[in-house]
Amino acid sequence: MLGVNLGRLGFLADLSPEEFVEHLPAICSGGLPSIDHLMYDCKVLRARDVHCHALGLNEVAVLAGPPFALLEVDLYVDSELVTTYSADGLIISTPVGSTAHSLSAGGPILRQDLQAFVFSPISPHTLTNRPVVDSAERVYELEVRQPHPGTSVVADGRVMCKLEPGDRVRVERSEAQFRLVAFPGHTYYRTLREKLGWGGRIVK
Repeated sequence: MLGVNLGRLGFLADLSPEEFVEHLPAICSGGLPSIDHLMYDCKVLRARDVHCHALGLNEVAVLAGPPFALLEVDLYVDSELVTTYSADGLIISTPVGSTAHSLSAGGPILRQDLQAFVFSPISPHTLTNRPVVDSAERVYELEVRQPHPGTSVVADGRVMCKLEPGDRVRVERSEAQFRLVAFPGHTYYRTLREKLGWGGRIVK
């Protein structure tokens, strides 16, 4: 894949339409390097059966939904209960997704070639809840014991399903990878500086 920015931010889109036309011969030659990015596999298990399934690149979010009260989300890592979040929801993000919804929720930025996930609670109701980074080699499960009528699982901005009591949201690394062309001169830190205004000032 090669991203062409037809909008505004375009974090994964290195080239403008004009640059794409200019560099088309080099692109077609197949000589440009590429980077494999971590993708996730998400399943919602209901009564031990797969109720719905999604393959994604950015993040999985469990969102409280109406009536918009605090949600309690249990996090399990390799079947071990780790903690219970009291928040408006919880985001599990890949390194690519760490600069999207997770970043807006106060999560850290992960270098895109890391093999890790980051967990970012949304507006947690305690000062001790902070984003956590862990290995992509583990299996993560989320359970909402008392979901609201509108509590939903959202994968890369798409609603997978609404949650019912007893559902488990399982997230793990996918065998699939997102292969993105690494265009010379468009480095990761340059992208952070120019597109996210990293460095203390935003250039208008």
